Amino acid sequence: MSGTNAGISCVMRRIRGVDDIQGSMTAAFGSGVLFSLVSGMGTPNPVANAITSGVGFAVFQGGFFMIGQRFSKPQGVSEHNYYARTSSMLQNLGLEKYEKNFRKGLLTDHTLPLLTDSALKDVKIPPGPRLIILDQIKRDPWLAKAQ
Repeated sequence: MSGTNAGISCVMRRIRGVDDIQGSMTAAFGSGVLFSLVSGMGTPNPVANAITSGVGFAVFQGGFFMIGQRFSKPQGVSEHNYYARTSSMLQNLGLEKYEKNFRKGLLTDHTLPLLTDSALKDVKIPPGPRLIILDQIKRDPWLAKAQ
């Protein structure tokens, strides 16, 4: 059951690119359905029982996910604060699809003045966008300043 939950969770994270409550609840629903089918909780209608178990697991998991989120992030600190300039720059350049690359590489606003071609290459940004980003940082004093 844990393997099913982990597998579905990984697939959802891979498809959606984010680890959120929807992916967590989907994984729990799949685990609940599997549990119901494997355990043979003997009802005349196994499909309805599987769905009911899946929904129960999903609600339970969703509650724990929300509790975990509430306690895992420091109060008043948003991850967005570390990427505000980066996000704005990428949107202005029409390259917002690479924001995920910056976040995966932990290239925050503080690192913008330090960016090099090889750093952008390491986070799998293609040559054209790399040149545009580096040129923008060089030309814009607001981006070139470390916070």
